[in-house]
Amino acid sequence: MTQNDAIKRHECAFCTYKTNRKYDLKRHQNARHKAEICRNIDSKQNVCPNGQNVCPNGQNVCPNGQNVCPNEQNVCPKCHKIYKTRKHLLNHEIKCNGIDELTCSRCMVSFTTRGAKHKHIKLDKCKARSIIHARTPNIQNITNNGTIQNAETIQNIKNINHVYINNFGSERIDHITEEDIQRILQSGINTVPLYIEKKHFDSNFPENKNIKYTIDNKCQVMEGNTWKEKDISLLSNNLIKDNSEVLLMYCDSNDVELMNEIKDEDIYDHIRNKLLIIYNKTDDQKYNQILSKIKDSIKNSK
Repeated sequence: MTQNDAIKRHECAFCTYKTNRKYDLKRHQNARHKAEICRNIDSKQNVCPNGQNVCPNGQNVCPNGQNVCPNEQNVCPKCHKIYKTRKHLLNHEIKCNGIDELTCSRCMVSFTTRGAKHKHIKLDKCKARSIIHARTPNIQNITNNGTIQNAETIQNIKNINHVYINNFGSERIDHITEEDIQRILQSGINTVPLYIEKKHFDSNFPENKNIKYTIDNKCQVMEGNTWKEKDISLLSNNLIKDNSEVLLMYCDSNDVELMNEIKDEDIYDHIRNKLLIIYNKTDDQKYNQILSKIKDSIKNSK
């Protein structure tokens, strides 16, 4: 037996990777097979029956027939990522949109490696599309190398493949282009209502529809992943204030580009002053017109 043969070899349970160092194996599995590792943090119940930190026979579906390994309370219901603690899971759920790590969050195109995704994002040329165009959320977290062999698992994955509504204040705005904003800014009294419609009620981006009308001038808003009842007048006033401020900040940050587009400094000043009037509520008649338009948008939204 040679000296090399005497060295203990550590083999990956998920692929053909081999190494002489246990640390290298652990690093490899965390990098390549993170989603396939059953976490053993809170108790021995989190360990799969073979006593290892990974599930037996190279699969990441445990023998009890569940779609993920035990400690299911620490599994994100949107993307199926597994977390060590409940606290980490709750922090993740606030911002999770159900898109897996290899999918571009703007255009929903999926890649085979992180490097390919990084190169794609760096080019910054893709067009925003809704999450409805994304592949099944985080499929690599509940399958082995992207392959599903269990029919029950396949059906369960299909059942959870639906759109999750973004929390109020965490809407996607990457679909609102520079051309959209410039057009909206030049739309007179409709500026703020049109921006709110594009942000919250665009039928092409149902994940942003986090406001819905109920009855008796009441509506519901998605907050903390839960629908909460709001008064439509109070909500509409807050929408005006928040979004007129956003548009004012856009004008101040992009004044040169806007004036180059508009080609008239007086028109630019008029646009900005109009937003100031709305934000400060210095013209009751115009403000009430805008308020009425926003209420109608909420009532007519589906």
